[in-house]
Amino acid sequence: MESIGQDLHEKHPRMRGEDRKALILEQAKIIFARKGYLAASTGELARASGITEPILYKHFGSKQKLYLAVLKKLSEEFMQRLHALVERRAANDLFESLTNLMLDYRNAGMADHDNIHLLLNATLESNDPEVAQLAQAHNRAMYALVYGLLKQAQKQGLLATQLDLTAAAWGTLSFLFALQYRAKANIFSEYNEKTIREINRLWLQALRTG
Repeated sequence: MESIGQDLHEKHPRMRGEDRKALILEQAKIIFARKGYLAASTGELARASGITEPILYKHFGSKQKLYLAVLKKLSEEFMQRLHALVERRAANDLFESLTNLMLDYRNAGMADHDNIHLLLNATLESNDPEVAQLAQAHNRAMYALVYGLLKQAQKQGLLATQLDLTAAAWGTLSFLFALQYRAKANIFSEYNEKTIREINRLWLQALRTG
């Protein structure tokens, strides 16, 4: 009888270290999104990538470190997608970028549903201070993007000069985070593009009048 190790080796032939790590991260994302941090076992995480648990530990050291690596990768990928969408519009028309910010945020999230689910629930599911720090870093990156966009708009006279940019940025984020919860509940179809555009329009109108 062939050993489990032999079966796994045949399923996933020898790979370069970085390629193996990328595969583990991708499969772990699926498992964590489906089962949550606490319920996902290291054995299940290893099997999903066609490796043994010792190999999993060799690459990441622990389940917690693997989880952190997955979250960091998802945060970076999400921010890259969002930056690309926002900056593409802003390069042509800053006002258009502002009027489509919430829609671009939704589209960046819908590109990878597991991304939104994991980032939203990471702190609650793991109850881990390092995960909480990573989630806070993600939120700060979001804040920096929105604040920078609003600051440019204020300089160009698109927003009221007396507008408190800090309050406006956090207010905008509250709408964006609400979209995350709807993504988790799979009700984007009820919270459709038309509704999102109208919410964005009303919020932007409030910012312009101060």
